[in-house]
Amino acid sequence: MTRRLAGALTMLILLAGLLALAANAAEPEGATTELPTIGKWLEDHGLGPRAVVLVIAMLPIIELRGALPVAILYYKMPVLEAFIFSVVGNLIPIIPIILIIGPLGEFLAGRYQFWHRLFHWMTERAKRKGADLVEKYEALGLSIFVGIPLPVTGAWTGSLLAFILRMGARRAFLALLAGVLAAGVIVTLVTLFGRESFRFLIKA
Repeated sequence: MTRRLAGALTMLILLAGLLALAANAAEPEGATTELPTIGKWLEDHGLGPRAVVLVIAMLPIIELRGALPVAILYYKMPVLEAFIFSVVGNLIPIIPIILIIGPLGEFLAGRYQFWHRLFHWMTERAKRKGADLVEKYEALGLSIFVGIPLPVTGAWTGSLLAFILRMGARRAFLALLAGVLAAGVIVTLVTLFGRESFRFLIKA
């Protein structure tokens, strides 16, 4: 399993690099997107484009799938730069969730009723979304779960699942890293070529 995960991770890194090089030579012209409210708020408080993208990628639900389009279409960042800042931002919460937030939430849930309800809701929600996949395929299942860029399948939920299922921190991080990279490649492709593909389908 470790070899398969390492091989998949290597291929994803190579694919991301090739994608970035190709996209730099053919960036979409005239493509724009609006800056989310949180992005405007961050700008108003003095953060530059890179910091805004990094923070957006760190946020739950939005994560990398919201940061990459903002970086590429709104800020017109080079694709490789947008990819790196979005991926790094999405990875930042992983270790705190696995090593600190998860155990702290479990500790507080045992002492306070409010935290018990909140932690129970969070863990049950995470289990419903991907526990079967992760339990069956372990690290590979976690990578697949995180690699599908949907609102409930990102690094936040994946990290919580890794904690709930007692997956080792190192193994969980590598699996989550592979998933985040896969999601980044998918979102980058959709951001760069999604509109043109949609127009082609309409014309056809």
